[in-house]
Amino acid sequence: MTIPTYLQHLVFEVSDFGTPEFCDQIIGRANEIGFSSATITTERGTSVAQEIRNNDRVIFDDPELANALWRKADPLFSNSFKGHRAVGLNERFRVYRYGADQFFDWHQDGEFQASTGHRSMFTMMMYLNEGCEGGGTSFADVFSPHVFNDFTIAPKTGKALFFNHPLSHRGDPVTSGEKFVLRTDVMFEKAA
Repeated sequence: MTIPTYLQHLVFEVSDFGTPEFCDQIIGRANEIGFSSATITTERGTSVAQEIRNNDRVIFDDPELANALWRKADPLFSNSFKGHRAVGLNERFRVYRYGADQFFDWHQDGEFQASTGHRSMFTMMMYLNEGCEGGGTSFADVFSPHVFNDFTIAPKTGKALFFNHPLSHRGDPVTSGEKFVLRTDVMFEKAA
């Protein structure tokens, strides 16, 4: 199912945002760093919760990568959003790896506040590969400020997915193969 028209300012995809070579480089970089179990954040801090999320993750900071990707994403955020304007990408990146039977259950992404006062309002994900079975990113109106029919975005190498943090979504279980995703945030400041 495709993205409902009335949500297209809150969730949108861009095919071929990253080249296959770029995607391979990011996967290689993550493998070099080494994956560990992904955590979730709760009121009590961060912890591993296999019943909610059982995929692997690598975290790294890269201001140059953030700037390079922002040059491509900037035109997508030319309009202000809720009195804020987009100013760049968070330099903290996460690479997620999902193998068979791995998933990230329904959740909403939290806001990140930078020391500059900038805050995240949109998630940016880029699929780094394709060919796994399952592993889509599904959206539902559970706990959402919007009512809509569920829909799923299928992984495709180099496809970027941008969405407003409060939209409930999940990383569907991978049934075979592996899925790799690069994730960061779009940062905003109050519009003048």
